[in-house]
Amino acid sequence: MRVRLSEIYLSQLFVGVGALEVGAGRSSWHGFPMPLWTSYLLVATGLVLPLLAWYLRRPGQTPEIDEQ
Repeated sequence: MRVRLSEIYLSQLFVGVGALEVGAGRSSWHGFPMPLWTSYLLVATGLVLPLLAWYLRRPGQTPEIDEQ
């Protein structure tokens, strides 16, 4: 398995928290307000994290320079 279970759980957490903050229309961290774009960034990070992990763990291919 190329993507670890912890990475899947972390991405679900990011998407869930970000979606809840976007749905509420405001974002905060320990009671301090944050810009709403940080919620969108959390959702994007949650979507990209497993894809990036899968891509970086793909089987290695020999570089074209080594084929000489």
